[in-house]
Amino acid sequence: MYIRRRPGPPDATPAWYIHGLAGSSTNWTRLAAALSPAATGYSVDLPGHGRSDPPPRGHYSLRADAELIAAAIEQVSGTPVHLVGNSFGGIIATLLTAARPELVRTLTVISPAVPDLRLTGDRGADPRLGLLLVPGTAGLAYRRLSTISPLSRARGMGELCFGNPAMLTDTDYEVAAADLAWRSGLPWVFSATIGSLRALMAGYLRRGPSSFPAAAAHVTVPTLVVWGTRDRLVDVRLAKRTAAAFPRADLLVLPGCGHVAQMEDPQTTARGVLALWERTAADNVGAVGDDVGGVSATQGMQAGAPLRAGHGAVATSWA
Repeated sequence: MYIRRRPGPPDATPAWYIHGLAGSSTNWTRLAAALSPAATGYSVDLPGHGRSDPPPRGHYSLRADAELIAAAIEQVSGTPVHLVGNSFGGIIATLLTAARPELVRTLTVISPAVPDLRLTGDRGADPRLGLLLVPGTAGLAYRRLSTISPLSRARGMGELCFGNPAMLTDTDYEVAAADLAWRSGLPWVFSATIGSLRALMAGYLRRGPSSFPAAAAHVTVPTLVVWGTRDRLVDVRLAKRTAAAFPRADLLVLPGCGHVAQMEDPQTTARGVLALWERTAADNVGAVGDDVGGVSATQGMQAGAPLRAGHGAVATSWA
């Protein structure tokens, strides 16, 4: 598994960031930089995404992803962390926190991909997505994806994920297209996207203790739910209900923002996250590494150093 590290104060509680479907660790560059005065940041590439290998036997699973990241936190950080997840990553972060509360100090979920079976076109969803649950349909999806150029995919993702796509420049799209072109050469790139999407949709159908509401109800740490009013992928009308599913959650709604607030408005998002961390520190006076009061969340941005490892383990040396 590939992990990017953004250095921060050595004695502060570290932060771990989990991206969304078809995303990568680079989705967190701006937010991790904004929060680096308060925490060392670790941004993961989920299995089959970014520069991480696919899971063994190509088996994509929300819980397997959560267990892998939990193992990484134990091996790399070894202490409770601030956990942040976007979209698909928000679901994984919730499952991890519910199952391993001793590893998480606070939880932030940004536009989490919560169950919503109303696949209506006004939010950018496609009713045909349900067909991916039918065996034998993956090949059709692979062929369709392979016909779209990297630049067209980059522009499509920008228009879908950003509340204000006009803020993205031609250079932004060219950089994103170059990364997509590199990833398109990996033999598992499309199967990773389809496999993870199938795992997410299968999770929507779960009931009882394996469901998202049940997992959220078992999250005991302070939680922040962040949503953009122009989210075309996960309806902002689900925000209040989602926040209410967590026992100790606050809700931050960002006007004009889309599905990836950490990329579109990293400074406002960072202020909200930092406020959560500071409140938690105040409630745990004397805990090692909790004092982040007075730190500005608007300082400079730099790329972090990556960490590479194989399945089931995380290397302890930095690349």
